[in-house]
Amino acid sequence: MINLIKDIFDYDPDGKNIHHLMAVYSYSGLIAGMEHLDEHTVYITELAALLHDIGIKVSKEKYGDSKPEHQEKEGPEVARNLLSEYDLPEEDVERICFIIGHHHTYSAIDGIDFLIVVEADYIVNLMEGFCSRDSLPEMKENVFKTESGKYILEQMFEKSGM
Repeated sequence: MINLIKDIFDYDPDGKNIHHLMAVYSYSGLIAGMEHLDEHTVYITELAALLHDIGIKVSKEKYGDSKPEHQEKEGPEVARNLLSEYDLPEEDVERICFIIGHHHTYSAIDGIDFLIVVEADYIVNLMEGFCSRDSLPEMKENVFKTESGKYILEQMFEKSGM
């Protein structure tokens, strides 16, 4: 995992992006652990979290922005190239790339690994001011499904008054 993190840092050395991905990675691992997921699912979840925004750099280069649809379009190919250096089963690479290619498309959530990445990304985006606080009740009701994700959301934003 450490070598992949270094590869990601080398690929896009933007400090804000690095901070964001490390936060999403941390929350994803925390939620996955609190949900008592098996080791393989935790591994896929954490890899997808690390790489979920990997399309930002190429999106900015190609389109001049990092809109969600551009990230989803460009991210899987970049991730596939980075992951090719590691001996991962093809089905794992495909799963990770699917999550990256849909991580802003909540209607595409089809598994606990994907769900946890979305929950962690939302928590971090909310903390970083990229999501409106007005969206919290709707997201909690319609998107958050894990008890752990809901708990973290409540502790950080409802009970703390943030």
